[in-house]
Amino acid sequence: MKKFITISSLVPILFIAGCSQIPSYEHPKTELPKTWPSENAGLVLQMNVDDKSWWQQLSGDQSLQTLIDEALEHNSDIALAKLNLLQAQSLLKQSQSSRFPEIGLTAGLSRTQTSDEAYPQFTQTSYGNFSLGTLLSYELDLWGKVDALNQQAEANLNATQADYQTVKLTVSAAVANAYLNLMALNQDVELAENTVQSRKEALELRQTQLEYGSVTPLSVHQAEAELASVELAFNQQQVQRDLQLHALAVLVGRSPKSLMTMSRETLQTNKLTLIESLPLPNILPSELLERRPDILAAEQRLIAANANIGLAKAALFPSISLTGLVGFQSEALNRLFAAGSNNWNASADINAPIFDYGRRQTNVEVSEIEKQAMLIQYQQTIRTAFKEVLDAMTQLEGSYKQLEAQQHQVTALQQTLDLAQTRFDAGYSSYLEVLDAQRNLFSAELSQVAVKLTYSTALVNLYKALGGNWETQTAKNPSIKG
Repeated sequence: MKKFITISSLVPILFIAGCSQIPSYEHPKTELPKTWPSENAGLVLQMNVDDKSWWQQLSGDQSLQTLIDEALEHNSDIALAKLNLLQAQSLLKQSQSSRFPEIGLTAGLSRTQTSDEAYPQFTQTSYGNFSLGTLLSYELDLWGKVDALNQQAEANLNATQADYQTVKLTVSAAVANAYLNLMALNQDVELAENTVQSRKEALELRQTQLEYGSVTPLSVHQAEAELASVELAFNQQQVQRDLQLHALAVLVGRSPKSLMTMSRETLQTNKLTLIESLPLPNILPSELLERRPDILAAEQRLIAANANIGLAKAALFPSISLTGLVGFQSEALNRLFAAGSNNWNASADINAPIFDYGRRQTNVEVSEIEKQAMLIQYQQTIRTAFKEVLDAMTQLEGSYKQLEAQQHQVTALQQTLDLAQTRFDAGYSSYLEVLDAQRNLFSAELSQVAVKLTYSTALVNLYKALGGNWETQTAKNPSIKG
């Protein structure tokens, strides 16, 4: 027992803190604007909002939020990102375990008989060997290698967690854009279908007028050609809508069976409308660095690269491994725990690099270069983030102005069609004027839907560019309003 106490007294030595080789980390300085461009500032409103209310106002119903929830549950990219997160958590636990000594149990039993013909001759004998003990081993962290490993693993975990949030945000925005596109295509199909019906009625009228001799066959053929043109557009819009529906089903994680049985009637949508009061939090440019998960992930990878330098530098110094064994050993199993059968052993091994052709020093240089690369990637991520915000604001403002002009065009073309029809019915012009007016109005109405889609998509892009998750992000960062 006294010998066991002697060995135990050495255990505190195992936890000697080493001298860290990790360079001091400083948060990269970035020159940021104090406010967003003044001409776009009016698009960012100071109003309280949560994600569900935001999506509902955007789509006009609960369907979009339901699809986003389905995607967050079943999307493959999110599932893979979650597995990467679980793996990073396990790697951190694995790294943290190296702080403590490894304790194992050893046991052995054997029976040996010597040869009479071996030297010394005529000394044949048989004996047993039974042992039971506890083995303790530990590598002293004199140079901060364990600390560097832990910091690296923790930073990688934080980066992976931010990646997970990035994927969720990206998928949510992708589902929203796909749903908005489906809304626009449904509206286009309805518009084309109504146009086909009106062209059929016009053709029937021209055929009746031909029978009474009030129009020539040319007018009938022109009406037939116009009907075929809008029928072609109608079929094309149907195909595009079905393709978009299939893409949306894959995005939300529908099974192949569900995908095969889907029909165009399975998802009805509202019409796209001009949303002038959709609330967005009043986020300052500096707060974007704290909200965007991709920026957070880039900085955490920079921190991990900084810790990796310390790990490479620690490898330049000697490593000391301690081993201790406390147990019992006896020739007979029934006397394994008898008095005097206890044994112990303690050892220390030193492994010091002398000449490795510069391999360890090269690892330090490589790790320093990797840190510089991570810094460049971090700075580029910030540039991309601000570009996406400015692009979304520009697109939002531009499409809003385009909508005003497009509405004026549709109104004017509707009046043009009414006048052209009146002139034709009165015999003052040919049917060609009516056809031109019909084509122009149909094209303008489709363009109006396209501009509304651009405007709504810009709102989603701005949501994504600002980091999304209004309610969640606001709870984490009190400085974010709304």
